[in-house]
Amino acid sequence: MKILIAGIRDVGGNAYNLAHAINKLTDHQAINLRAQSTYINFPCIADMGNYSMQQCRKMFYEADVIVFQSTLKPFFEGLGINKRKLKDKKNLLWCMGTEWRYGRKYLMQHTDFFLGNNHQILLGGSAMFFPGEDEEKTPCPPDAKWLPPVKSFSEISRRYNLCNQDQTALKSFATPKKKVVFCHAPTSEQKKGSPMFYRAVTQAMHALPDMSFLTIANRPWRSCLSLIAGSDVLLDQAPPFPVGYGAISIEASIFKLPVVTQIAPECIRWLKEHTGLDSPFVTFTDEEDLLAKIYRIAVDPKLRRILGTLNYKFCKAIHDEKPVVDRFLKILEEMD
Repeated sequence: MKILIAGIRDVGGNAYNLAHAINKLTDHQAINLRAQSTYINFPCIADMGNYSMQQCRKMFYEADVIVFQSTLKPFFEGLGINKRKLKDKKNLLWCMGTEWRYGRKYLMQHTDFFLGNNHQILLGGSAMFFPGEDEEKTPCPPDAKWLPPVKSFSEISRRYNLCNQDQTALKSFATPKKKVVFCHAPTSEQKKGSPMFYRAVTQAMHALPDMSFLTIANRPWRSCLSLIAGSDVLLDQAPPFPVGYGAISIEASIFKLPVVTQIAPECIRWLKEHTGLDSPFVTFTDEEDLLAKIYRIAVDPKLRRILGTLNYKFCKAIHDEKPVVDRFLKILEEMD
């Protein structure tokens, strides 16, 4: 089976990661086709800039399964895809939080227009449980399926973390780190609520000389992972609207970092209902509560280890390659 995952920018790397995982774990062939690169510079299997329009169009026609990542219209109109040639394929629209939250009304209209009844909507992130932001508060279609982001836990840990032998060697010197490093990696300071974190850590560092803070911004993905791997705690997001947890929280979990983030109660309840797992993320109600929890985590290494281990187990069970690929293949099977 040939699987094409088509996206404009693939900012979070979800298209590449899913294709890569399918190729590693199955006998199917999957590629992601990306129209634009960004400074984050996630890997890509097929960059549209290296192919002609005719060659890109042929990839759609050659595929048995087509996953449109977050949008359809630019591909059909930009490449001149004949929608009749896709009627015998398995067609899916896969959306995460932001684009579905603010544009689901139009995405659903485009999906119906270009794909007719022959399609399946896949939702990940906070898309599954929050109402839309358009005037009609468009609800999620009842037959939408959940497909969360996928990360390669083994590859990322091996590539960006100290190996077991190096960690053992470091521990043999019995010299604990002096600094406790909190990090924050916003793609948008406004959307991620960064100012709240900045105020809290500034206050905390005045009282805790062994605490340090690192903002990771405008960096390639690989550089970002290296800096997270060397940190002790991630401050993810504190936006002024309900959210799920960010992809950066999943990546931090690979290095067993505790994550402090604001997650809507709807998200926590939804995850418990559909996975049976309790959210391990440290949440907060306001700036005073955030500051108190930063203090507690900063001074208690045992607590950091416990929270980091819980975060690792939770995210690995949901987002590692095998559970996501198994879920994806089951969805395809149900489309027969």
